[in-house]
Amino acid sequence: MTKMYAFWSSVMLTTGRYKGNPVAKHLVIPGMKPQLFERWLALFEATCRELFDDTTSEAFRIKAERIAKSLKLALFYRPEHPWPPEPRP
Repeated sequence: MTKMYAFWSSVMLTTGRYKGNPVAKHLVIPGMKPQLFERWLALFEATCRELFDDTTSEAFRIKAERIAKSLKLALFYRPEHPWPPEPRP
């Protein structure tokens, strides 16, 4: 939790406390797949609505969506393999 606190402190308050590599951390998570980000975003948004006023919650939501998009691209996008994969006929 300490690293997550540092991460969100850096993201939201620009404290510079986080010194890690989120992409590398997520690369080693077993079973990591793009669909998990939608679930994470839903849980994160619900938690923010419980903890913060509307303005602060919205600020967190916007940042979280950008981070999720960046992580998905870094983890799963490969130019030689379109993503999301195109459905097979």
